[in-house]
Amino acid sequence: MADAEVTRRLAAILAADVVGYSKLMGADEAGTLAALRDIWQEEFDPA
Repeated sequence: MADAEVTRRLAAILAADVVGYSKLMGADEAGTLAALRDIWQEEFDPA
């Protein structure tokens, strides 16, 4: 077997339980996704 350089990096997996997600999606799918996208950008992108 040829020597190959192995590159490793740390990764994290985030799971979120959004209260009332199904109800929100049923009432306004586009608005719910936009709101979640905004929250993600405000809270996690800066990190």
